[in-house]
Amino acid sequence: MEQGPMRRERSINLGRHDFAFGIGLRVWIVVGAIIIGTAALNVLDVLAPVIEFFAVGSLVAFVAAPIVNGLEARGVSRSAGGLVGLAVVIAVIVLILMIVAPLIFSQLLELFSRVPQQLRDLGDWLGTLAGDFKFLAEYSWASQLGTVFDTVADNAARYAATVAGDLGRGVIPFISSVGSQLFIVFLGLVLAYWLVCDYPRIHREIGTIVGEGHEMSYRFMVAILSRSVGGYMRGTIITSAIDGALSFVGFLLIGHPYALLMGVLTALFHLIPVVGPVISSAFATLVALFYSPALAIWTLIICMVAQNITDNVLSPRIMQSAVSVHPAMSLVAIVVGSALMGPLGMVVAIPLCAALKGLFIFYFEKQTKRQIVSWDGAVFQGQPFHDEAGDPVPAYDALGNDSFVSDSQLISDEAAPSAEAEPKPPELENPWANLMALNNLQARGTSVFRNPFASENDDSAGDGTKTS
Repeated sequence: MEQGPMRRERSINLGRHDFAFGIGLRVWIVVGAIIIGTAALNVLDVLAPVIEFFAVGSLVAFVAAPIVNGLEARGVSRSAGGLVGLAVVIAVIVLILMIVAPLIFSQLLELFSRVPQQLRDLGDWLGTLAGDFKFLAEYSWASQLGTVFDTVADNAARYAATVAGDLGRGVIPFISSVGSQLFIVFLGLVLAYWLVCDYPRIHREIGTIVGEGHEMSYRFMVAILSRSVGGYMRGTIITSAIDGALSFVGFLLIGHPYALLMGVLTALFHLIPVVGPVISSAFATLVALFYSPALAIWTLIICMVAQNITDNVLSPRIMQSAVSVHPAMSLVAIVVGSALMGPLGMVVAIPLCAALKGLFIFYFEKQTKRQIVSWDGAVFQGQPFHDEAGDPVPAYDALGNDSFVSDSQLISDEAAPSAEAEPKPPELENPWANLMALNNLQARGTSVFRNPFASENDDSAGDGTKTS
């Protein structure tokens, strides 16, 4: 008679034990993951210079590869083409340091010297404005605005004096203070030279090592990395320069006192997706507010117009040679990159994130035979490709393009798979792209804004069919 209740009690105790064991196991899994993650971050922090070295070398190589390939197609050896590519990069850096940097430093010095007095003037103006409204006189904070801004101005004056002293010493001391960083960058440029010179032979040797069965997957993987990293960096640099130039011209027209500085900051912050343009616009508008509310409003309008022209009209054409990244992924990548490698990490994080996304698409579709890329997707939004049987083509879905594989010289036209691109639904078309004046703004057109790195076979319409 008692065996039934005892058996039920024993089963209840076993159930409680299993439940407690499951909870404890989950807790220890979380604790172990935190410990492993912390250890991995510490290791990455120690290896940050090594990661930076490989990142600089790989990025420069990916960016310079199309230039070297183009020169090789015109009969120039890869060694000479590599030197030309690096010479262009170094010339641009020297040009910026020798011409643009002194002008920026002078405007920064002027800006920092005027900030304290402008803060006091702003406090007086707000105090007067608060006094004109009787209902604000009841609040104590309204009468203390001038005192608060005077305190902020005094602190800003001390900070501005320190920063102005550092800037006043010029570019050379700044370069000396980051000498170790520049040495790593120099070694990265050397690595980039050898990569662009020998990468066809390197890929051939690695293909032999991985074997005939995996060689094609390896070459597609390299093509995905090249398009993600190189295409993104080239497109971002071009769009950033255009955004900065448009903003600079607009600031000049409205009489912004720091037009050049704000234009350069706009271009630099445009390199940081999502948050960068917002920060540069807010900063330019705030500086203009010190002079007049009307100038601040016009500055904000210029920023919005320049960003819309760049992001909605020009960027879809220019960035067609890159793999897109969802804003949420961009923010996560920026935070992780900044934590690991500082400002440089913020710049390289997005293309590396795009590369990881492309690799995931390639291997997911290859293993599951399910197409994750679609026109109306979110994280995996893009142009889907199908073969003759209607199955997804993982390589082209990951690349977002059916001509890059052959253009990159990684895979011959005979070995590249045949694919048909799915047309973009009319309801998803960008209305900005239908502007009559911009209908001929193709990637390889004769327009001023053409992308010099785009392929002749790039199908910007997105509805073409290619048979390799």
